[in-house]
Amino acid sequence: MKKKLGTDEVIETLVAAMLGTDASAREKHFCLENLRNLVRLAKAEQMTEIQASVRKVSGLLDARRRTKAVLLAQRLPRALEEAQQQFEFKH
Repeated sequence: MKKKLGTDEVIETLVAAMLGTDASAREKHFCLENLRNLVRLAKAEQMTEIQASVRKVSGLLDARRRTKAVLLAQRLPRALEEAQQQFEFKH
């Protein structure tokens, strides 16, 4: 048995309130399907927005990692030189 979704119940209630009791089966079906399609579209748009946000955040993290790597690479020769000097002066 298929479980009825919350959106389906809301859509059916909305259609019943909009059309009343004297609407034909065709009118009810038309309204139900149009509202279901609207819900599907909204879900798809939401997923697209979420995916874009994830790409943006991951891109920012990648850029941040690259910047950090460049800064470390620039500091590395100096750090090695200082470590070498400390080693030489201690021995």
